[in-house]
Amino acid sequence: MEMNAATRALLIEDNPDDACLLGEALNEARDASIELVHVEQLTEAANLLKATAFDVILLDLSLPDSQGIETVLRIQAAAPAIPIIVLTGLDDDNIALQAVRAGAQDYLVKGDINARSLVRAIRYASERKKSFEELSRLAHELTRALKVKDEFLSVISHELKTPLIAIMGYAQLLEADSRGKQTTEETAARVIREKSHELLKMIQRILEVVRIEAGEVMIANNILRLSDFFCDLSQDYRVQIKENVVIEWECPGDLPIILMDGTKLKQILQHLIENAIKFTQEGRIIISVRDLEGTDSLQISVQDTGVGIPDHLLAVIFDKFHQADNSAKRDFEGMGLGLYVVKRLTEMLNGKIAVHSELGNGSKFVLTMTNCKVANGAAAMQLSS
Repeated sequence: MEMNAATRALLIEDNPDDACLLGEALNEARDASIELVHVEQLTEAANLLKATAFDVILLDLSLPDSQGIETVLRIQAAAPAIPIIVLTGLDDDNIALQAVRAGAQDYLVKGDINARSLVRAIRYASERKKSFEELSRLAHELTRALKVKDEFLSVISHELKTPLIAIMGYAQLLEADSRGKQTTEETAARVIREKSHELLKMIQRILEVVRIEAGEVMIANNILRLSDFFCDLSQDYRVQIKENVVIEWECPGDLPIILMDGTKLKQILQHLIENAIKFTQEGRIIISVRDLEGTDSLQISVQDTGVGIPDHLLAVIFDKFHQADNSAKRDFEGMGLGLYVVKRLTEMLNGKIAVHSELGNGSKFVLTMTNCKVANGAAAMQLSS
């Protein structure tokens, strides 16, 4: 605050002696021009604030019509843009600190007030208020910018999907027409189809992240027979996807019945399996399920014999836009969103995910789903209804 310009201060104080001392302190401040207006009650101050502009409020917390922190809250509601300096007694430090946490900019102890401390408090209170308002404005702008970003990503991703699906369809037709001829056209059609499929997956990952961060992902828990669930999931990988890589399923036949969002659980496992396929050039990928007997929990793991993850990257592998290899010439394509989606969806299902890996010797991702098993009697009733 520029103190060479006239500063209007509203003093809300019911003790005439204290009000007089403050007035004398301001008169001694020769380098500052401060106009002091004094009222004795909060109601009177609120009415005055409706008609008159003030630069700062000096507020006693013990008034005839208001006491303590409520006084700060009421004056803030009446004049949210004006900085407040609380005036307290000698033994009221605790309540003064509470007042600052409640929104006051500063406090002064009545017995220690002099011209210098009063002018300094007025100046600093005004600057703090301006800083707070600027930070609030920036926070609002940032929130708005993030919302615009999410909306943009969502719209652009949807718009990209439509022509991309058409490209994939025509590439498949070209490939079918030239199949067996080993022509340049067949090779080109196959590459177009494969790369289009990769691009479609990237777009779908972006849409997943946008929906998650926008809070649009809803969890719908239903009774799920784990044995049927893993039987269906394994059918999606019945054809060998990659040469020299075998997928094995270790799923006991007596798996429990659980309460779970099967669609989200399938998404999580598809991400983990596809990640394992991507980073495994040869060897095995093992999907196993283990009932943690004596608890309401179970563990699902996806283990591979792939390239593995360096120790120093294990802590950030679930971060957005992060891969184990972030170098410009990395061997594996991708945006680094799959494991981020896995972690967020796992948390939504009240589960936890951990990773154990050794560089060059593969990785193992372990899902622990807690409090999900359903008693046999209850499960049977819900399944039959």
